[in-house]
Amino acid sequence: MAVTQAESRTARRAAREKRPRRGVGRRIAAGAAGIVLAAAAVYVQQNFSMSFEQRTSYLTYKGRLGETVETKRFAVKVLSVAAAHAVDTTDYSNKVTKVATGNLFLLVDVSATSTREPMRLSESSPPLLLTADGRRYSPTDKVNAALTLFNKYIQPGFWSSGLLVFEVPKDAVPGAGLVFIPPNNAFVNDAYAPEAQIDLGLSGTAADRLVSQAEDYHSLVSVSR
Repeated sequence: MAVTQAESRTARRAAREKRPRRGVGRRIAAGAAGIVLAAAAVYVQQNFSMSFEQRTSYLTYKGRLGETVETKRFAVKVLSVAAAHAVDTTDYSNKVTKVATGNLFLLVDVSATSTREPMRLSESSPPLLLTADGRRYSPTDKVNAALTLFNKYIQPGFWSSGLLVFEVPKDAVPGAGLVFIPPNNAFVNDAYAPEAQIDLGLSGTAADRLVSQAEDYHSLVSVSR
């Protein structure tokens, strides 16, 4: 079949119009890939160019039970500490069940506010219970996080309160303190992020009293609702 000059010119024009579109798509894809690579490079440089001690270091601000500890990212205070042999929790269907322990549940009532931007506690880098001999305990996974401070947004200008629940042996109570750690950013790791270390006031006598007067059962569901 013969092709006229007009048809040939139309075909060439259509081909020229399509090429820039493909070029723009490739440039957009290349730009997006470049951003991802740049972010990854920053993460690698910040984390692997430093020693292990630098990558895991924090600026520690210290305080005591009832005091407000202020850092550059947040302020936090421990309102009270209690102990129990059993607590309750909920499952995904909101069914309430009782959870017991052969150790102790340490119930730390915490209030916190953010300095500049909202944040939420991270289960991958949670607040810790630090014992006098250096042991560290993460919040128990026997309690639904929705019943604790993990379920609250910590925002500038507002104080959010909730419990942190730790399951610990009785010998971990004397001299224990709370280490409050802010959540990490997935791409930018602040090597000198602030943490608050709070003395819970559990001296020998106070610790003995807390353990001996531990509740048989403490309801978390009624407190959170």
